[in-house]
Amino acid sequence: MITPADCAPYAPTPVLTATPTNSPQIQVDPTMPPIGLESDPIGWIPKLGEVSLDGVADGALLMAVCVVSILVMTIMILVPATMFGWQPTRLRNWLIGSLLAMPGATALWAWDVLAPGTMATEASRQFMDGQYTAGLLGMAVVLVPMAWFTATIAHANRRVQLATVGLKSPARTERALWAQAQREQRAAARLSRRRLPFTSGWVSPQLVIGRLSTQTDQAPPQNLLRTLFGRTETRLILPWINVAEHMTSVASSGSGKTTLMLRVLVSWFVTTWTRHRQWWRADRPGRPLVVVVDCNGGPESRKVAARMRKWFSALGVRADRIGIFPDDVSLGMWNASVEDLRSILSAMISGGSTPTTDTERYFHEIRETLIHLIVDAPARVELIGGVPTPVGENPPRSWLEFLSRFDVERLSALWGGQAGVTPWSGVQGIDMEIASTIDGKQPVMNSARAEFANLYRSLGTAFDGDKELTDFDLIYIVLEGVKTPDRARSQFGALGTMFEQLADKQHGRTSLLVVDEFSAVSDGKTRAVKWVERLRKAGIGSWWIAQSWQGLGHDDDNRTALVSAASGGSLLGRSTDPETLAKIYGTRPKFELSRKLIGGNAAGDEGNVQSSDQFLVPPNRLRAMQKGDVVQVSGGRARWGRVSPLDDGELKRMRPLAGLDRYTDTAEASDAGDLAPVIDMSKRRPA
Repeated sequence: MITPADCAPYAPTPVLTATPTNSPQIQVDPTMPPIGLESDPIGWIPKLGEVSLDGVADGALLMAVCVVSILVMTIMILVPATMFGWQPTRLRNWLIGSLLAMPGATALWAWDVLAPGTMATEASRQFMDGQYTAGLLGMAVVLVPMAWFTATIAHANRRVQLATVGLKSPARTERALWAQAQREQRAAARLSRRRLPFTSGWVSPQLVIGRLSTQTDQAPPQNLLRTLFGRTETRLILPWINVAEHMTSVASSGSGKTTLMLRVLVSWFVTTWTRHRQWWRADRPGRPLVVVVDCNGGPESRKVAARMRKWFSALGVRADRIGIFPDDVSLGMWNASVEDLRSILSAMISGGSTPTTDTERYFHEIRETLIHLIVDAPARVELIGGVPTPVGENPPRSWLEFLSRFDVERLSALWGGQAGVTPWSGVQGIDMEIASTIDGKQPVMNSARAEFANLYRSLGTAFDGDKELTDFDLIYIVLEGVKTPDRARSQFGALGTMFEQLADKQHGRTSLLVVDEFSAVSDGKTRAVKWVERLRKAGIGSWWIAQSWQGLGHDDDNRTALVSAASGGSLLGRSTDPETLAKIYGTRPKFELSRKLIGGNAAGDEGNVQSSDQFLVPPNRLRAMQKGDVVQVSGGRARWGRVSPLDDGELKRMRPLAGLDRYTDTAEASDAGDLAPVIDMSKRRPA
């Protein structure tokens, strides 16, 4: 029967139902199974027949765009790197940063190592489809690190080439080296105006005195690979041990010696205090003590002393532990022991020098005998076994008492006898010693009395106080070397002897003696070399500053001996006569270049390269240094840089050193078996 559904326009297709059977069904896969490898490693390469001219053109265009982009970015990197004097290690750091920031961040975000490549491939397709901006931005994840890599290799290769075989033209090579040194120095000058810490860290703190421009040493030039390894350092670091081993400085007037001295002293004080607080150190230093001896004198020295007081007060040093000699501080000379007092008085007259002729030796020995008779006078003379024997000590305790003993009758009475009476009833032999001081055409007693009287009138009450050097954290000593050179030399001799005596005591301090304008007192009567050699073993470092090579001593032998004894090296500034200093610090390897001239005016391709030596510190570069420029030379290495000045802004940011206001007496610290009190370490001042 035909129904209405059968007449519909779209009749449903009848469904055929099959009766299931138990026979197995066979299915055939139309693909061929892989043979050998699971996948085709070069399947991404298009078949030869599939390559079209349009595809080749598109690929060439994409490659050209990538190369041009890398070259443009490379030039953009090399221009500031060259102009600002960047080191190759700095570009290496930027290369590592670009790898971490772009491919590394992309892979980390997608949690897929191949994500940067996938992203760059997709971006290349977008570029070929006409989306140029989006395509370039997407490919930047790979192009930017490649540009940094290219720039780093090119910059390092240029540095190595200039230091070794040079460029084609020797003149061009010299100009490139000179321009490189100037750019590095200007970069250090720009960085020096930024805030800089006083120490290099907490674990093993060193002095930071400025910004580093470049460094040279006696090692051969490095190759490309070694140039890219190492640490990028922009700070001019002065090793703490170098200061302890004594230093010298030569810098002409107006080259920034005062700024250098202030920066080094503040940095040394902070660094030494930081090391002092590290109670676990086996070589823990004592509480720092700075002694500055300004041999020039005058109003400028007082200004420098005022600056020192201001900066050390900002560090937290108490006002009573900062002294300016002789303006507001009098050192105690007469409270010293008999042996020390005898040495001080002798040094005031002789300057510590040794006589060289027989006549000088004669007067020197008689004067030493007279000082012995005055200073070593006994408290009383007793008969022991029938022999007059001195008992106790009775040294003079003031200048007036000392000068009053330049008398035959007074000396005879002090030693138990009477002048002009025979037989002699005092200590045996003293009568002959007294007689030797008044014998001859020129009695030594009268001459010595006049010398010490003039010295007393010039010194005044400078050494009549009750203070010792160890009672201070900073003592600034002003000697009037220009106005009264004799007085300055006498004071310098006495102070040097005090330091020698301090070296023989358990003072519990780590001290630094700075002698500024040494030329004012270096007239041949100083024992600077012997002080350096002796103070080294007593925890006392020294720093000798002069305006020229001639200011370091009265002859070349003394100057050379002083610089050689100061094994900590030198801090050198601008100098007009630097050849002698350059010879002392030796040489370093250099390659000499030569080229054949073509037509008399063009450099050819042929020539020679041979190794030679040049000064580690080039004299002409020392002459051309600007104000504030400095080079630190020690251990066959020269570090060039710019000293960071201490301005009012830095002064406002300074914080007192934690625990510096606490102080334990030196004797108590020594009895306790410690160098100085342990400071609360819960807080520390960040550098």
